[in-house]
Amino acid sequence: MGHRIHEQADLALLDAIGSNAYRFSVEWSRVEPARGRWSAPEVERYVGIAAGLRERGIEPVVTLHHFTSPAWLSREGLDWTHEAFLEEFVRFATGIVEALAGHVRVWITLNEPNVQVAGGFIAGLTPPGRHGFVAAHRALANMLRAHARLFGIIHSMSPAAQVGIALNTLCFAPDRERSRMDRWATGVADRLYNDAVIEAFRTGVLAFRVLPFTQVTGLPLRGRLDFLGVNYYTRAFVTLSPFRRARHRYFWDDRAGNGLSEMGWETYPQGLTDVLRRVSSLGVPLLVTENGTAESTDERKISYLRGHVAEVARCRARGIDVRGYFWWSLLDNFEWLVGLGPRFGLYHVDFDTLERRPTRAAAEFARLAAAGLGTIKAGTDVPSHPPRASPPSPQMRAEQ
Repeated sequence: MGHRIHEQADLALLDAIGSNAYRFSVEWSRVEPARGRWSAPEVERYVGIAAGLRERGIEPVVTLHHFTSPAWLSREGLDWTHEAFLEEFVRFATGIVEALAGHVRVWITLNEPNVQVAGGFIAGLTPPGRHGFVAAHRALANMLRAHARLFGIIHSMSPAAQVGIALNTLCFAPDRERSRMDRWATGVADRLYNDAVIEAFRTGVLAFRVLPFTQVTGLPLRGRLDFLGVNYYTRAFVTLSPFRRARHRYFWDDRAGNGLSEMGWETYPQGLTDVLRRVSSLGVPLLVTENGTAESTDERKISYLRGHVAEVARCRARGIDVRGYFWWSLLDNFEWLVGLGPRFGLYHVDFDTLERRPTRAAAEFARLAAAGLGTIKAGTDVPSHPPRASPPSPQMRAEQ
């Protein structure tokens, strides 16, 4: 029961910072530790979190796949390149939607499919540790097929539900502005990383344009996106040289003079405006579903928060339909390849005692929310086709 006590206490932290929505993910392997064997206590745990949020007037926003999958699928040799994996995920996600539908109206089917493909199927850094654009393309196509199917399934259960994905975006820039090779390589990175999924929802075609022969047509994606979640953290520089062993390179540099975070990432708020302006062409409402920085110094975390919230306000003033903003994250947590070191949380966590302590960034988040960035009442739906002339004020949110 210890973790449940902590969870309820953590929900109270959302009240303290004025958040009116909370994004969390469902861990597949906790719910289904073996094929076909569901853990009733774990399902009840997630239902309790969603219900507890509702009781506090906080909108639960649930992500169905956040990078991880059960080990039993891996032992069977299955990953996102396999149709059988897609079927297993749709089955699992349907069960979760059935369990939570009474409490949840906003669903994110997939978190950062482009990151999962880049890490697991091109760079080989994360499971399943594969290398190759053909496998990456097949995996991404299956992810998007899963989204399309779940879009229909969720709406059949809850017609008023809102269903989207969360896409990681990077602001790419050439290392050397005058270099044609750097500019070309930047364009390729941009098309593969940022545009491929956006264009698939626009056209129904998933194309890796650096490899024109690698494409899938007829994906049933058009009209199957109620909103787009935008995850943005930083800008990356791109360079290409035929004279280096590693011919192309992506890196971070403090060109804006705002300093690098503890992750080594550049702080570049203007990039959030750049990506929001670009993805707004898709014509659906936008949510900033992740934005944040790993900093042990409160002043730097506060500066990052202020700078990026200001960019959201500027976008809205220009008519870009941004419906809300999530900070990553409410608590310090596990940061994938680098473990427990980075401190993204508004609340500092002592990982020995599990004590939560507010950073001064938590108070700043609360101040920004109280200043008018949380004026939509919690529980209002995210309309699929809002009036463009008078979009509502953005909501302030904190994410798990």
